[in-house]
Amino acid sequence: MGTFERTNLFYGVDHEQVYAALEEFWHQEEHTLQAVNINDVNRDAYALQEQRDDWTVLKWTRGWEWDLRRRAQLHVSRTLDCPGLLVFIYDDDFWGCELFDRGTVIDQFQQETYVRGSFFGDLPCQGRPDLLLAAFPALDLDPEHARAYLTHYSIDDPAYEDIDWENEHDPRNQPVRPGDGFGRLEGGVYWAFKNFLGASGGPVWRRFTTDPQAPPTN
Repeated sequence: MGTFERTNLFYGVDHEQVYAALEEFWHQEEHTLQAVNINDVNRDAYALQEQRDDWTVLKWTRGWEWDLRRRAQLHVSRTLDCPGLLVFIYDDDFWGCELFDRGTVIDQFQQETYVRGSFFGDLPCQGRPDLLLAAFPALDLDPEHARAYLTHYSIDDPAYEDIDWENEHDPRNQPVRPGDGFGRLEGGVYWAFKNFLGASGGPVWRRFTTDPQAPPTN
């Protein structure tokens, strides 16, 4: 089994602010944030990292619930008046991201799509590099690199049937930047893209779960 991972990247806010906003959201959903051992890396829990280089990174749990947790990220963004991203990799096969700012979704990208649709339903998911650049002007991101990372393709397109995925010299699958370690059509761009943003994150500050609140007792 390949890598399944989803990560929130919040810009310009610290980990304590993010945690407080998450606590508020989950309380509204009748859940309580429960701390778990910070060293228990095998526990299926959120991992909130310390702010580093203006980014606070939140790694999600292994479960693949989609809508509620995306509402949580928008609540953080709205409450803290900040931009951010959801970045994910699916089974090492492809990656994608959702861009938001001040509680509003701005853009979605999914590297690979197919006839059956995408994680974003019927919404366009080709990605808009111009919107990415506009959301983080202080990062001074290279427009050509941003455009290359957001390379979208459909597995139903005959043009991609003859790509030699093992050939690092296939021009359609060249790495975006030297040292990326993955071609632009590979799921591993998930890591290269986060490095491009400078969003590696600091050490884990807290691990926690979102447990339902116990019903009141009579």
